[in-house]
Amino acid sequence: METEQTQITSALPRILIIDDMASNIRVLSHILHDQAEIFFATSGPAGIVLAREKAPDLILLDVEMPGMDGYEVCQLLKADPVLAQSPVIFVTGHTSVQNEIRALEAGGVDFISKPLNPPVVLARVKTHLTLKRQSDILREQANLDSLTGIFNRRSFDQRLDEECRRHRRYGAPMALAMIDVDHFKDINDSLGHDAGD
Repeated sequence: METEQTQITSALPRILIIDDMASNIRVLSHILHDQAEIFFATSGPAGIVLAREKAPDLILLDVEMPGMDGYEVCQLLKADPVLAQSPVIFVTGHTSVQNEIRALEAGGVDFISKPLNPPVVLARVKTHLTLKRQSDILREQANLDSLTGIFNRRSFDQRLDEECRRHRRYGAPMALAMIDVDHFKDINDSLGHDAGD
């Protein structure tokens, strides 16, 4: 089996499965094939690379993997500003309370035990895809000006901070242009606030 594979479907949410066992990937893909566009990686580092490339709506992550375990992978995903909003469900044969707590403390949103129960997997995945979709809508509304539909001050401040950190990290030059409309009060006074808006 290849390290990464794509099942092509359009307008569906994207699910990334990170598991070193091909049989687990096949079972999960079979359960979820009509729910999402499925991607997979068979190691933690490959999963992180694929997550950055595909920006999944949900990540199903095995705990026991050689080299880098699922807890470490989850912590790295959550430390990445681009991937931090992608929910992670741990999928594992470990069923102790300590393992479940560790998964949640690493940044996971849920925990599915093996052997997999298809209706349970489907219900949990559907729940977290719905929550992700609602979260995305709220985040978009919080970052857009409702009147103009363009990014608001909050979004500007966040993006400026991200860009400044990125340019410092790479030592690249950066420019910022501020544009203003002269005598904007005159537009509001003569044409009304609706026209000004």
